Amino acid sequence: AHEIRNPLSTINIYLTMLKKILDSGEGTHKVPGIITNIQQASLRIHAVIRRIMDFSKPSEPKLILCDIKDPIEDAIRLASTTLYKAGIALVSHLAPGKGICRLDPHMIEQVLLNLITNAAEAMQDMSGEKHITISSSIEPGHVVVFVADSGPGIPAHLRSKIFEPFYTTKTDSTGIGLSICHRIISDHKGYLRVEESRLGGAEFI
Repeated sequence: AHEIRNPLSTINIYLTMLKKILDSGEGTHKVPGIITNIQQASLRIHAVIRRIMDFSKPSEPKLILCDIKDPIEDAIRLASTTLYKAGIALVSHLAPGKGICRLDPHMIEQVLLNLITNAAEAMQDMSGEKHITISSSIEPGHVVVFVADSGPGIPAHLRSKIFEPFYTTKTDSTGIGLSICHRIISDHKGYLRVEESRLGGAEFI
């Protein structure tokens, strides 16, 4: 509700501005920018509703034989520009060789993107160097992926709660992102947990 209320308030403010412009006939040069802002706020509401619908009716993973490196590298590629603009250095240390397993590459990519985005958001107000590392290891019968950051970390007493639906420490979040990630990994017969990273922040495994 909070994440919908903010853009909805923005839309109402801009609609009021448009009405004043139409009534007075002045400031018409501002109209294109106002319309763009209304569209962006509308798209944000649409995205929130879509995430909630995905959460309430999750799709089944379409498992194929795939190298775990593929969705990891796709997620890194998609996040790289945003991280660069935010001044965050991302380094990957992926295990040599093929980590072939049965997975849904799009869903695993979604999990990794969510974890990278969360790490970036946790560091956005920090000063100094900001780092994210993504690493993997190939073990007998399974693969392990680590996403670590140099952010403030997650206190030990909250680590068991962050995967619960609608639990969030942010003011502008639905609190379903990590819950979806947890369910996707569970649907892959895997486990998702969080610990303290060597960088000082959080490490999702």
